[in-house]
Amino acid sequence: MTQEVERWLLTHDGRAHVVELTEAGFQRAITWTVDDEEVASEKTSDDTVTLDGGDHGAVKLKLPTFVGPARRVTWWGGEPGKPALAAATLGIGGLDFDPEPGSKAAEREAWIREHPTQYAVRRTAAAVAGVVVPIVLIWLLGRFALPNIPWPDIPWPKIPWPDWSIPWPTIPWPDWSIPWPEWSLPDWSLPAWLQSLLDLLKYVWPVLLAAALAQREIKRRRDQDARKRAAQLTAADTAQVTEEDSAKRAEAEPQEPDRP
Repeated sequence: MTQEVERWLLTHDGRAHVVELTEAGFQRAITWTVDDEEVASEKTSDDTVTLDGGDHGAVKLKLPTFVGPARRVTWWGGEPGKPALAAATLGIGGLDFDPEPGSKAAEREAWIREHPTQYAVRRTAAAVAGVVVPIVLIWLLGRFALPNIPWPDIPWPKIPWPDWSIPWPTIPWPDWSIPWPEWSLPDWSLPAWLQSLLDLLKYVWPVLLAAALAQREIKRRRDQDARKRAAQLTAADTAQVTEEDSAKRAEAEPQEPDRP
């Protein structure tokens, strides 16, 4: 049976970066190549993986907990004064890879970009489920608890341990009795409405955090798209300038007269 390979692609400064993922039992085998030359590889079951490519920079992968395509693959170049591995560990900046066209990851990326609001709602709904489901399960266990099972009383034998009575010496320590002043703190308690709000907050904050992270991820993807478009325009302008310079130099060169 042929093992399916998941590929993520990135072209930067004329160099082709490819990250391949394959299932290896309960782990994933990850390989990063630059111009068909292997730069780094790792086999892991972690959700977040960082590959150190040395002079080629670093790559950070966000993987699903169980099954499915990678959620994000990002590259950091070795910029002067900014070690790529440290930047990848912190998650600052970076340039996203693109999933291979036609793959499940590409379909997922396209759906997120076309339906950003639904994506945020789904992430928030997952957080709500993570809060509500455990509460419901605890309630069900309390309501339909298993009956008490009368476990038999087993007469375990008693082991006659020896009496280890050691006459430790008594040290006459001085009496360090310090007359500390007594502080009478005021009897103060939170209002009932504030206490209720704080009790409710422990269930609400995971939902608010999930919604904020979803909105942040949508903004990050839009910034990535803008950066890639700007890079493509810059590359196109550079190519056009190079062609114009070549044409001007060709016109400036003296033409040899045709020999009879």
